[in-house]
Amino acid sequence: MPLVGGQRCGGAEARHCAVLSRKRVNGDVGVTARLLASRLTELRTGYRSPAVLDRIAEGRRWRDQPYRDLSTGELIDPRTLSIRLDDLLPAERLVAVDSGNFMGYPSMFLSVPDEEGFCFTQAFQSIGLGLATAIGASLARPDRLTVAALGDGGALMAAQELETVVRLGLPMLVVVYNDRGYGAEVHHFGPQGYPLDTVAFPDTDIAAIGRGYGFEAVTVRRPADLDAVAAWVSGPRTRPMLIDAKIVSNSGAWWLEEAFRHH
Repeated sequence: MPLVGGQRCGGAEARHCAVLSRKRVNGDVGVTARLLASRLTELRTGYRSPAVLDRIAEGRRWRDQPYRDLSTGELIDPRTLSIRLDDLLPAERLVAVDSGNFMGYPSMFLSVPDEEGFCFTQAFQSIGLGLATAIGASLARPDRLTVAALGDGGALMAAQELETVVRLGLPMLVVVYNDRGYGAEVHHFGPQGYPLDTVAFPDTDIAAIGRGYGFEAVTVRRPADLDAVAAWVSGPRTRPMLIDAKIVSNSGAWWLEEAFRHH
C-alpha cells in the first residue's frame, strides 16, 4: 500500500478471502513474516545515530542556531531582543503570547520551565487577546513572573487592560514587538497588491501609553536599553514594566509564510 513520501507498507492475512486486490503478495503468514523480518536488518538507521544525538544536545534551542543580527542601532532584531530577555528574566516564568507576525520570536526564544509556563492564543485566530490571557495567567500563578508578549497592533487593541494590570497590582512584564503595523497583513498581503494604508501606521510611543496607565516603561532600540529591565527585575517590582521594542521588520515571518502557502 502506498504511504506518505512514496514509502510502502506490506501486510499478511491468514484468510485468503480477506486479501484485497491492492495487496500484491499472497503467502503463508509465518513464511511472509520471517521474510519481512530478514529484511529489517537492511533498513537505514535514519536519524537514530550518536551523531544526531550530539547535534540535538548541542543545538536543541533556537538560540543555539546561528543567525545574522539585523539590528540597525535605531531598530533591534527581534531575535536579539528575545535572547537578551531570556538571559535577564528569572527562569520561573510564564509567557503569554498574542497572535501576529511577531509571535514566533517569544515562542522560539523565551524558554519556560514546563508546560504550564506557556499560554498561546493563536487557536482563536485573532490578535489582541494576549494581554487579557497574561492577566489571567498572572492571577493563577503569582509565584511566577508573567511575561505578556504582544505585537503593537494587538497591544493597542487591548491597551485599556493596562489599567487592569496596574489596578490589580500585578508585577508583570509586557513586551511589545513594535513593527509599526499589522505585520501579517503588511508582509503577506502587500506583495499581492492589496492596499496597506489601513494596516501600516506611524510609529507609536507605546512606552508613553504604558506610563500613562501607571507602568514603568522603556523604549528599546538596542540591547543596552534593556538595562532598565534588568534593574526592574532585580528590584521590588512594585509596578509592572512595559517594553516598547522598536524592532526590525524587513520581511514576513517564515512560520506565517509557510502557513499561508497552503491556503
